[in-house]
Amino acid sequence: MLTNKLPLAVLLAGVSTVALTGCGGGSSSGGNGSSQNTTYTDTGWSVGSDELVGLTYPQGAEDGPLVALKRSTASDNRVTHTLMLADSTTKEFTPVDGLTLASNYYRDVLALPVSGTVDGTDVSTVLVATCGYAEASLLEGGTAPGSGASAMAVAPAAAPATLEIYLPGLNVTHSADFDDVGEVLIDCHSMGGLQVFDTASKGGSSYNVTFYVSGQKADGGFGLFEVTVDYDYTQNAITNAEIYEASSLGFFFSAVEADPEDDYFVALSAEGDTYLLDDLVTRTPVLSADGNPFTADTSEGAIILDLAFSGDNLLAVSADSGLLGADFTGEAYTLLSGGDFTRCVDQLAVNGTTLWCHDSTDEGKLIEFTAPDVPQSQAPVVVAVSQRFVSKASKEEAEQIKAELEGAGAEVEVK
Repeated sequence: MLTNKLPLAVLLAGVSTVALTGCGGGSSSGGNGSSQNTTYTDTGWSVGSDELVGLTYPQGAEDGPLVALKRSTASDNRVTHTLMLADSTTKEFTPVDGLTLASNYYRDVLALPVSGTVDGTDVSTVLVATCGYAEASLLEGGTAPGSGASAMAVAPAAAPATLEIYLPGLNVTHSADFDDVGEVLIDCHSMGGLQVFDTASKGGSSYNVTFYVSGQKADGGFGLFEVTVDYDYTQNAITNAEIYEASSLGFFFSAVEADPEDDYFVALSAEGDTYLLDDLVTRTPVLSADGNPFTADTSEGAIILDLAFSGDNLLAVSADSGLLGADFTGEAYTLLSGGDFTRCVDQLAVNGTTLWCHDSTDEGKLIEFTAPDVPQSQAPVVVAVSQRFVSKASKEEAEQIKAELEGAGAEVEVK
């Protein structure tokens, strides 16, 4: 159940930059503010002990705070997590007061802007979703039980991962386990594909929020789960929360993002190569790369940790420095150059054409940059040749013409 002791109608902003009203009624840059800081910084960062495992900008916000999730490992190997916010004026990350993340591990965050009135006072915060789990995943160096139907299964008692939702400053929380969908998700690799719909346009009084969560299942395979949350802003309550498995795969896959023209994209590392898929059933790659496109190592694929769209550009980061772009025409990953983003690692946050990532050379600080255009390969010219012409030409003539056309970059179709 939703825990809430405040008589507040919380307002979620939709996918546009126009704030929605409590009556049911991928933006501009976050801004630099008046601070002398030139970048977002966690002044409490401990090099060698801390890791950035989540970063996002509240979707649809104007001048909103950046949301970060930090993992800290103590000298006794005790692991803790801190949810942090940084506004565009101070540009300093500070922990959310009064919030303790109780699970052993967390990974990734999604956020929406939230505003309302409490006892006549305007309140502005964010709704944050994250995912907690008990045992270290593959991304934390955990032991993989295997993959596919022949995998050695994880112990049946393995604790399911938990979806957790927080509204900092408003004493509102919600949680749901990934164990009531026929399959148990035991850890989380990525959260993405956030979409928001206001049901007021159909006579309702709630927001329908959907997103994807990827991770490993108790059977040793890997699953993509779709989460749907209904928030009634007249009752200030989550009236429905559903989780179901959208698809599965025997191979390890990590980051997930929404495909504007379909359902989703997932980043896959398999058999030494790096892929992007939009269908886990047919397993047809949208993009592919030999080995690791971040490092040019051809012996092992890259584990992409985060995917983000900025306009038509799909961008990706990993634990290796660099920024990948998706060349959809050439069906390939492109390592981008010519900007500070070449130092990007771990996580991406996007607000329109402004992006942020963790700086590999200055831990605890973010790089802010304008989204680069990802060069697209030129689409081949398709030349249709009639079957009648082919029949009249000699075999040698037809093969010569076909070879010349293909040598010029054309695709030849016989019709």
